[in-house]
Amino acid sequence: MTKLGEYVQNVDFTDKNFIGTVAFRSEELTLPDGSKMALGIDDGHWVLVYQEMAGGLFRVYEYNQHGNKINVDKKAGTVEDIKAFKKHVKYFLANVSTDDLVTLLPPQSQEKL
Repeated sequence: MTKLGEYVQNVDFTDKNFIGTVAFRSEELTLPDGSKMALGIDDGHWVLVYQEMAGGLFRVYEYNQHGNKINVDKKAGTVEDIKAFKKHVKYFLANVSTDDLVTLLPPQSQEKL
């Protein structure tokens, strides 16, 4: 199984080439630590839905890379929240297998495929 991170050369949160959402294809699937994540990206606006463990509460991180600002659960976040967000994204990319994912692309992106 190929890890998603193998397709992404460098996670520096500045690449704007991908627009879409990446999520697990099944509710039963988790990352090795038991967490679940879904990641949406659109022109520097990143949304990460994070669940630490099955049945746990979801946290929603909304990161604006242009202003280097973050909201967590609709509230202004801190520098520590940005670090947590980036740590989660890197873990997701390094550990999720492409076979376990679905990718949802906006209609304009699908026309280019």
